[in-house]
Amino acid sequence: MPVAPQIETQILSGPLQPAPPLIGGGVAQFVGRTRQETHPEHGPLLHLDYEMHGPLASAELCRLGEEAATKWSLLAVRIRHATGPVAPGQASVDIETAADHRDAAFAACRWIIDTLKQRVPIWKHEVWTSGTTWASGTPATQT
Repeated sequence: MPVAPQIETQILSGPLQPAPPLIGGGVAQFVGRTRQETHPEHGPLLHLDYEMHGPLASAELCRLGEEAATKWSLLAVRIRHATGPVAPGQASVDIETAADHRDAAFAACRWIIDTLKQRVPIWKHEVWTSGTTWASGTPATQT
């Protein structure tokens, strides 16, 4: 009898700290960290400030985990995203997938980050040394 996949989603304040590893066959992980950048008008990046619609973002992260688990027969999925300020070098998103085989884990991990950027209501406010800008987002698509 198949065991239901373990699906964990979290929205956490501030930069993400490492989580315990998933247990499973092949495990793939994507960690998105703030890049060190310089704006032509505003100077060096101090931090990104993530804002989101909490209830909608939380529900959509759960849906992504469930869809990926079904599509790739995953053993486990973990999706974590930060809110608030995240400085260069710090993590804002962490996605882990576990499957019986690595190909499924890699494919699911890639699909989750690409789809998260399209479907989850998260906004990125860029705070530079002498000004702020909003990051242009990925257009929403129907799935």
